Amino acid sequence: MTVAAAQPAGPSVPWTWVERHPVAADLEMRPASVGLVTRLAGLDPAAVDREGVVEGVAGWERVGAWVARQQAHWVAELGARATRGADVDLVPDEVATRLGITRRAAERKVELAAGLQRHPRLAAALDEGSVSARKVEVLLHDTEHLPFPLADAVIARVLDTADERTVPQLRADVRAAELALDSEAAAARHAEARRERCVRMVPAPDAMAWIHALLPAADAATVMSALDGATAVREPGDERTADERRADALTAMARRVLDSGLGPDGTPLPVRQHRRPHLLVTVAGVGAGGTGTRPLPGSPSSALAGGTDPSGVGSVAHLAGYGPVPLAAVAHLLDGATQGVVRVDEDGVPAVDAAGTDGYRPSAELARAVVDRDRTCRFPGCRVPAHRCDIDHVDPFDPDRPARWQTVEQNLQALCRHHHRLKTHGGWYVSRDPISGATLWRSPLGRVHVVSLEPLLPVPRPDPRARGDGGFA
Repeated sequence: MTVAAAQPAGPSVPWTWVERHPVAADLEMRPASVGLVTRLAGLDPAAVDREGVVEGVAGWERVGAWVARQQAHWVAELGARATRGADVDLVPDEVATRLGITRRAAERKVELAAGLQRHPRLAAALDEGSVSARKVEVLLHDTEHLPFPLADAVIARVLDTADERTVPQLRADVRAAELALDSEAAAARHAEARRERCVRMVPAPDAMAWIHALLPAADAATVMSALDGATAVREPGDERTADERRADALTAMARRVLDSGLGPDGTPLPVRQHRRPHLLVTVAGVGAGGTGTRPLPGSPSSALAGGTDPSGVGSVAHLAGYGPVPLAAVAHLLDGATQGVVRVDEDGVPAVDAAGTDGYRPSAELARAVVDRDRTCRFPGCRVPAHRCDIDHVDPFDPDRPARWQTVEQNLQALCRHHHRLKTHGGWYVSRDPISGATLWRSPLGRVHVVSLEPLLPVPRPDPRARGDGGFA
């Protein structure tokens, strides 16, 4: 039996999807290229039907993949011109400082360029725009621990369906393909991977932060089971959710370590830059007393010393390792905390008044003052906390000159070990402006980057509306 589809009589009516949505069909068929960019740029989304708008979004996604591939060509060329091994290590720093991104973000660009050279299938997929740059990065990252032949085989196994899979699904596909192709080596790789376990803090909005932990699966299950057990019983009147109770239990475990000064195994906590681990909160002082810096030993209750600050600065605090936070977010820590004073200039930058040292190593007082002033590594974009850094002489220490002229605040800075070595052996030159305290870095290619000292707390500025006309300066 034959069934014929009925079509309305009268004037010709578009019947196929291509006829009904010509713009969408045109965009869908175009490969990622300059031609697709030109076509998309020439369209007004408001003048295109819904199907066309969806294909426009998809088209720009393909363009994004194609652009990532083009940039990778240039990054690869920069790496190719770094003929010596040490020069290759400097490529991420050059890219990071030029683009104003972190070294890790620049490393990802370098890794993408190198990965595309190793895996032509992925390079072709980006050229076509058939797989997003994000998914290609995932495929490279999630197979980089494998021997090249196995990694290439895993990529080949999952690439054809990658465009239809979300990133979590794609990662699950990679793990399944890895085990299917080489299950016997999985245990050996796991033993090696355990050495990469780590815990990191990532700031989030609203004075919050994420704690990211990379753990062996069994250890991660142990942590979650312990937190679940510690919060299993809800006390009467406790309205916290299960997630809130687990988060509070994790904080309480860490706070007990700081309060006691002992690690989980009972050994004393180590001392860095003449201080043991502690919380450090800075709040605005009252009157001419400057800014009070309070190293907090653990979990004291809330209170603030002194009166109010009409400038509004008193409603803000600085939490070391995080940055500015509302005072209310840390007020419960202030009562009973060890108190000290840090003088600041008119821009809110700490003014170091510690005396110089007649030797190569700064005194404890001077080292602490430099750490409080710098707060992070002084290399452009680096956020390693100063208390984990080396105290470096900006102008290299000369044993033939008096130490009291060299080991002084103006000639000291905090540098993480990587950037300390970069300054010493990597061809980067640094100097310090004696007036502003800014450091000036010159890369091996001659580009200059300025790193200014940052204020501890926001500096009050006149309200532009105070001019009387309601305008803004």
